Amino acid sequence: MARSPIGARVAFVEPAGSAANVFAKFMKIPLLGPALLATIAQRAGYDATVINENILGRELTDAELASYDVLGLSCLTTTVDRGRAIAARYKRVRADAGLEARTLIGGIHASMLPNDVVNDFDHVVLREAEHVILPLLDGSLDSKIVHGSRIENLDELPIPDFTLVAGLDRIRTRPLMKSRGCPYDCKFCSVTGMFGKAYRSQTPERVMAELSTYTNGTVFIADDNFAINLRDTHRLLDLMRAAGFDLPWSAQVRTDLTKHPEIVAKMRAAGCHTVYVGLESINPSALLEMGKGQTVQDIVRSLNVFHDNGMMVHGMFILGSDSDTKDTFARTSEFCLENRVDFVQYAILTPLPGSETYTALESAGRLLHKDWQFYDGLHAVFQPRHMTPHELQQGMIKCFSDFYSYTNGVFDSLRTSLRTAATTLQHFYSLYSNAYFPSFRPAMTKFVGSHIVSEWLETNKDYFNYLRTAVPGSLTKPRGV
Repeated sequence: MARSPIGARVAFVEPAGSAANVFAKFMKIPLLGPALLATIAQRAGYDATVINENILGRELTDAELASYDVLGLSCLTTTVDRGRAIAARYKRVRADAGLEARTLIGGIHASMLPNDVVNDFDHVVLREAEHVILPLLDGSLDSKIVHGSRIENLDELPIPDFTLVAGLDRIRTRPLMKSRGCPYDCKFCSVTGMFGKAYRSQTPERVMAELSTYTNGTVFIADDNFAINLRDTHRLLDLMRAAGFDLPWSAQVRTDLTKHPEIVAKMRAAGCHTVYVGLESINPSALLEMGKGQTVQDIVRSLNVFHDNGMMVHGMFILGSDSDTKDTFARTSEFCLENRVDFVQYAILTPLPGSETYTALESAGRLLHKDWQFYDGLHAVFQPRHMTPHELQQGMIKCFSDFYSYTNGVFDSLRTSLRTAATTLQHFYSLYSNAYFPSFRPAMTKFVGSHIVSEWLETNKDYFNYLRTAVPGSLTKPRGV
């Protein structure tokens, strides 16, 4: 068993997603797993680096790869094949230099489908890796498949050292995750397979200690649900305001948060400008199929409450549930425009390994292929019930095009200008002391998004052609894409 002595160079790599991903230009935030593992390794005496290919903006050179004694890959399903390619190239360049090479893989895909990657890496780490990374590095743990142990006390984890991330000056938003596990049971989600249903959280004081290390930019609180524990949420927001924390931040929440408007108001007062909300569908039957535990009425209420508190909403929708029909696309577009959702992220229902959706569609022979790079929420990879895969793909594209257009950008700019003028008058006459000035960012995003969608369509035209003749259950990989 190869050992990596103290001082050895260790790189934790997050592979780039598909270059065709329409969100790649917006989402340049490093995963927290590699940053945490690198921090633990660095503190133990290793020379650790985090390399996020999307942030770095290029591939690693052969010389760079050859300089690392250990290479750890953290992969999502859509990036695992890219991770395989990096590991194989690393092995080759180290062998050419007459050097030993060790590769590790962790993350959600390896945890859910270890047999899919076991032949491509020296070690496969399942689930939470913080307690096993040092024994893996020093050689005292030599199993091919390594089972991580659940971190019960998240306060014991170090504050991630983001100075270890190569090219960090390229990003403005730092992630923070204060909890793991989710008590909900959405059928499409693989989070519970990775972290379990038991909710674990850092104390508000520990979260505040981490927030206090951030001095510029913005913060994205990456918890799957920021406000599950209402008492701790109140406490954290009080601490943020008492400390004078003044960086803008955003968080992921559920619609049920708006049943507690006092927390929404306190979040806004503490600097939260945008909430990422899993709205999922305006089809009541689809919401039931997903096990989402919310209604269309809940969605409408949440949009009103967030907007009343001056918060922007990034609404996330899933298209392609078994009860969805071809008219679902037009109705979804109309809903988003009528209810002034500020940013929209449409996704095709994707059978991610570890989710109930994956198990159901695979057992029914409805998967088109297992070319994992296309399991990114933007490509149809299964046979829908009431339409063809190509019709599902085109429906999602139509939703994007309806929302991210120059016309909508112009109208949004005009509305924002009028609201800005009204808010200015309110402040001048002291009518409403808590009125917030609207942002022009949604309008600008519509302009930019229109261009990105056009580029994405051109890049993916071969895949769209593949979908015209794709045979469910054949698992024949797309050709020429």
